[in-house]
Amino acid sequence: MTLHLKKALFRNCVFNSIVCAALAAILIPLLGAPGGMLWPAILVVGVGLATFLRTASRIRQGLLSRVQELASYVHIDRASAQARKQVDWSLIDDYATQLATRGFRPLGDYTTYPSAPTLAGVAAMFTDAEGSMIIEIQQLKLMPEAGKTDGIYFSIMSMVGGSIRVVTSNHKPMAVTYMMRGEHDVATARPGSGLMELLATHTDLLMRLREKVGKAPSTGLTVERYLLAIREAQAQARSRLSAMSGYAIACAVDRFDAERLLRWTPQIADLKDVPQRRLEELDNGFGSDIQPPIFHESLATQF
Repeated sequence: MTLHLKKALFRNCVFNSIVCAALAAILIPLLGAPGGMLWPAILVVGVGLATFLRTASRIRQGLLSRVQELASYVHIDRASAQARKQVDWSLIDDYATQLATRGFRPLGDYTTYPSAPTLAGVAAMFTDAEGSMIIEIQQLKLMPEAGKTDGIYFSIMSMVGGSIRVVTSNHKPMAVTYMMRGEHDVATARPGSGLMELLATHTDLLMRLREKVGKAPSTGLTVERYLLAIREAQAQARSRLSAMSGYAIACAVDRFDAERLLRWTPQIADLKDVPQRRLEELDNGFGSDIQPPIFHESLATQF
């Protein structure tokens, strides 16, 4: 759904200004206007400006709030009654069998923390023998009040050169996801694509990045490092969004919706300049004791 945030900004501004002008037109004949028409004009302009700034601030704060809660997971016990009831494990296991024939192994089943009030979701996670890819098989179940159907989605992540996060998924690209991207993210969306098609796309992208950027996919990825990479992207997005005004954010969101981007990436020259690092540096930077826990022991969830 296209948001048209800029239109909303100006629409609210104009509407409140008109209401203010109408009230002034009613009150001036009754109360008089000692200063002539100057003060009503100033009041109308002031109300419009205040509305514009307040709406822009809400847009900015709404997006910033999305990156304040650092990514965390909760492990799901498949044997629990709720998990058996809410999740179609046979469907996930069918995909797991396909991955096993290609050398992937399971890393466990998880859900996000905190859970969304209208969404029950589980992610079965897998990695290849070298730990150069993390694959999520995501089964999402929206609550009845959300008015939508269940769905299976896939997301594949690699870290090229230890710093460039490469993500391929079959989710419909959203402006919020784009605005919350990391500084070095290379993201590709293929809505409606199957798991094997996405895997082929992701593998081909890694090969092309290796040729053009001169950096290989890092090995040794784990669920912990997967989440730490998300937290790093959240920190980068938070820094970028904090420096933007609400109006600038509205313009960026509208531009994304207008262009309907399916892929976003920095320039190749910029990716070449990104320093290579070992994944241990990611551990040290975003896995310290002062950070919120990566995994939570329990969760009031649908599972």
